[in-house]
Amino acid sequence: MEFVAFFSNKQDVSAIEVDVRMNREHRLVLHHETLEKGQDYVTLEDVFAYIARENSPIRINCDLKEAGLEEAVYELADKYALWPQVELSGTVACSYLAKWSNQILMNIENGMDDALHGEHIGRWGENVLLEALSKLSRSQAKVININHQLFTDAVQERGKQLALEFSLWTVNDLPAIGNYEKENIYNITTKKAWTYIQQKGVQTG
Repeated sequence: MEFVAFFSNKQDVSAIEVDVRMNREHRLVLHHETLEKGQDYVTLEDVFAYIARENSPIRINCDLKEAGLEEAVYELADKYALWPQVELSGTVACSYLAKWSNQILMNIENGMDDALHGEHIGRWGENVLLEALSKLSRSQAKVININHQLFTDAVQERGKQLALEFSLWTVNDLPAIGNYEKENIYNITTKKAWTYIQQKGVQTG
């Protein structure tokens, strides 16, 4: 919760990302890896309650680490009147694009054949990426979530042709963050947000 409290009132940070899973008690909790029995985890409700209490405008990108969590996240966000601030990424079914397209950062692999999902991303050829963009566009995707190393000129150009925006992860090189910011990339996920903001403040101060 520390990072949620820290960034919730930082005007230069527009969104935070949390990894979401469902525990044995059917509560949404924050954790990247598979949950361990007997361990306590911060709940998504704790995060939503804090954001609502602080009246923070920050967006919350819920990276779904398991299938079938979409409705549970929606119901919890709606409980705290935060749904307009919530975005979904990760394991999101394409069927939700029809009603929530503006709030889904659709992982590019969701536009690929299932056989490719287990492949290392470095083995996805550019043609596979371009085909996935076209498929997701037809499914009403608006924003594509993609590793920044796969964001080639060809991918960017196809995105423009299809009127798609991009969410890039995980960009920890400070000059690269600046370059993407100048290109008006929709979302830049980074572990260096505060370092970048401080450096930017020094340069412009």
